[in-house]
Amino acid sequence: MDGPTADPQGTQAIANWARRKRVSHQVRPEQRWFRKWEPFDTMVSPTCFLNACSWPAPPGNITLAEPWTEEGDSEPMDRTVIAFVSHPGLRYRASMRASEHFITRVTFLEDPPPPEVQLGDGLWDEHVVTRAVSQADAAAAFHPELRQLLAGWGFVGHLELRSGGAIIHYAGLKPIPEHYSQMSRIAPQ
Repeated sequence: MDGPTADPQGTQAIANWARRKRVSHQVRPEQRWFRKWEPFDTMVSPTCFLNACSWPAPPGNITLAEPWTEEGDSEPMDRTVIAFVSHPGLRYRASMRASEHFITRVTFLEDPPPPEVQLGDGLWDEHVVTRAVSQADAAAAFHPELRQLLAGWGFVGHLELRSGGAIIHYAGLKPIPEHYSQMSRIAPQ
């Protein structure tokens, strides 16, 4: 692993949170599982993922983890938590980004993302960059109820949907127990 040699600050607090919630916790989880979710359309691929907490959410499962964006012991510019949700009901590939963040993918040398599309929803199109193979796929993935839910939250971050799964970055959430709790309530929705 190319991440830090020491456990990141807050690791013990996250381990305690996981124990209280009775969910699996791995400080240095198997990276191959996370790499199967890549390439991301709107986010950079981190050096590694740390402090993974996982639990079943029938008919799928949820994993929260911190993307460590620097190599070695360099501290990242910022720290966050990402949710990986597996669910067989997710069928369309589309991604969205509301605002710019330190994990926003800005160059596309390899694996270019799908093109930007407009949904024809004025509020959404004004505030969100949506990517999908087609406008129809984007509209099916980001259906009106999901757009309304995200707007109601004032969602800022990244959401990538694909067949069988979703990746969620809610900007401002840090790898601390309170934010793991918040993400654990957001991800199932």
